[in-house]
Amino acid sequence: MAIVNLRQASAHLGFRTTTTLRRLLQAGELSAYVRSGPDLMAIYLDMAPKGRPTLMQHVQAHTSCRGDSPLWGADYESWPKGSRNWTDVANGYLDLPQWGPPPWTELQWVTLRNVIELAEDS
Repeated sequence: MAIVNLRQASAHLGFRTTTTLRRLLQAGELSAYVRSGPDLMAIYLDMAPKGRPTLMQHVQAHTSCRGDSPLWGADYESWPKGSRNWTDVANGYLDLPQWGPPPWTELQWVTLRNVIELAEDS
């Protein structure tokens, strides 16, 4: 892809600061991505070196997953969407022969509501 400085790489990965990349540099995790550049004061990183994972994949592999991190949430829209209907998912959770027809107990209604919420979220 491109060789960029540390600030540009952080912005490309969705970070507001360079702190995460600096910590990885100090730990030696990004040594395969460091490149020389015209400015000896700046640190340059190769975003996609040949024969290695991209910088984003490498940083993901060396950081913990956090829901509020732009690194992990950046590709949420591109994740494959399930093609199953939520009713199919809910029926997979339930043991249908054990339920029988209504009227159901209060516990069964609560269970059904929770299963429907789980199925809609998945």
